[in-house]
Amino acid sequence: MPIEEIEIQIPYNYREYEWEVPIVKAFNRGLELWMNLHRRAGKDLFCFCRCLLPAALKRPGTYHFIWPTLKQGRDSFWEGKDEEGRDILSNYIPQKLIVKKDNQDMKLIVSAVGGTSTIQIFGTNNGQYEALRGKPGNGAVFSEYAYQDPRGYDVVAPMLRKTRGWAVFNSTPNGSNHFKVGYYNAVSNPRCYAVTKTITDTYDHEGRPLISPVEIEEERKRGKSDDYIQQEYYCSFVQGVEGTYLGRQLQEMRNEGRMGNYTYDEHALVNTAWDLGVADFMAIIFYQVLGNRIHIIDYYEASGYGFAHYARVLKEKGYLYGIHTAPHDILVREMGGSTERAFSRLQKAEEVGIRFEVLPLSTFANDVENARAVMNRVYMNEATCGTLIAHLEQWGRVFSEAAGCYSDVERHDIHSHAGAAFRYMATAVTENVYRPVEDYHQRSMDGEYLVRHCSKYNGFG
Repeated sequence: MPIEEIEIQIPYNYREYEWEVPIVKAFNRGLELWMNLHRRAGKDLFCFCRCLLPAALKRPGTYHFIWPTLKQGRDSFWEGKDEEGRDILSNYIPQKLIVKKDNQDMKLIVSAVGGTSTIQIFGTNNGQYEALRGKPGNGAVFSEYAYQDPRGYDVVAPMLRKTRGWAVFNSTPNGSNHFKVGYYNAVSNPRCYAVTKTITDTYDHEGRPLISPVEIEEERKRGKSDDYIQQEYYCSFVQGVEGTYLGRQLQEMRNEGRMGNYTYDEHALVNTAWDLGVADFMAIIFYQVLGNRIHIIDYYEASGYGFAHYARVLKEKGYLYGIHTAPHDILVREMGGSTERAFSRLQKAEEVGIRFEVLPLSTFANDVENARAVMNRVYMNEATCGTLIAHLEQWGRVFSEAAGCYSDVERHDIHSHAGAAFRYMATAVTENVYRPVEDYHQRSMDGEYLVRHCSKYNGFG
């Protein structure tokens, strides 16, 4: 049935709180929303009922509800319930407007004025954002954006610009990462509406706080730290990220002015530390050892490329290189394409002129200790290492719900690769994995020879 023939009040079975009214008005004026809201403020239901669904009903198109992971989108929304135990999809969407429901792809087709609209759940982490590539988009809600891979927005943004679509970002802070940067950019952008609401600002329809001081005290009694409480309930960006390996040391680095204009010193060699990652993901730190100081001057990461690509990156950077270090697993042999012989990644790298020093076998705990030990010697070039800094601020441990605290297990996510490259760099410095100066010269000459004569491998002209 066409929506024009259906009389239904939108929003359906939902009424925003009084403190949310200015946010609704800002969205209706066409402003991009950046919502920094405390945990359990109801931001996801608000974004669906007051932004996503009304927009989809008014204008036929494609609308994305984007989460850190698909599983989170399914658990929290698609199969989620509200605080009264009611199914979100059943209670907040008029069933007469649903044309089709695809449970596998978490996709709804709903009636719209003049046609139909598609609303679909997506994730961004672990490369899930690639599912958004090439899809049309008229509007998108990024839920818990501080915990997402920001490359998801990079994929969606061109289509939103093409369709003159809209974007809404909601989250609780997660340290000084891309959400913090986006939020503070929005504060000074007249095309955006940035709002922060802590537990002192939010209340229900009867005027009662959504989160009471008594509940905060209960959190403290359960062992939650002040860092956690400040971040989750008082929306603090400046607290150290609980459970990270280097969060506090990075803050000290900022306070001491060791993040700034530390660029390439042409009188010193540039060393690199690599994490080979999985699925061909590479993270490369470029650094110079200047006396007792370690200057990190550059950072590069990419996935899906062979060593020829990275050889080209090294050449285009224009640095005079010392050593390239890689973890011990570079020695693992892999099948060499159509050949029957298995090659190690070390051999594949040497074919295109990258000669690695293999780090000695070491435990993760030892590498992390090395990383912490060298932090007071590290200086970073902020202009070229912003991505590295953001990763290191988030590189951390798995939270154990059962124990109510962070475990000793590393959290494997988009930040792990940069964290690995940094601890490998620290181990290389600590273990003094270097060659005599005259050998650097020979290695440089070897590399130049390969660049000139091995184009069938490396693609150099």
